[in-house]
Amino acid sequence: MEEEDTDDLPELERDKPVPAGALPVRSIRPLEIVTMVPGEYRDAGRAADALAKGLVVVVLLGDNVDSDTAKRFVDFLAGAVYLTHGDIELLNDNVLIITPDTVRVERDTFIPVSDIPMWKGPQG
Repeated sequence: MEEEDTDDLPELERDKPVPAGALPVRSIRPLEIVTMVPGEYRDAGRAADALAKGLVVVVLLGDNVDSDTAKRFVDFLAGAVYLTHGDIELLNDNVLIITPDTVRVERDTFIPVSDIPMWKGPQG
């Protein structure tokens, strides 16, 4: 790719950035996150559709689904993640974060210290 010659331009024009082509997707549309609390297996399709649209999906599994349904749900989403080249990560026993290939999640390598109390939420 050839670089434009800016020596012949007036000084004000030289300081302006030269467009390089298409803008990155995130500069046009902000990152969107969908939070789901599935009640049944067919909710996995909604999560996969959101992922296919480029959205980040946070899935809260817990008492809302039984263990077998949760396993099937995760298996289905793992396939959707594979097809879209995304990523799936289990944050704890009940929370999944599913990201498209345009989003990267970095986890802090924080090592819990036993002398520091953990925050238990507003209820105490």
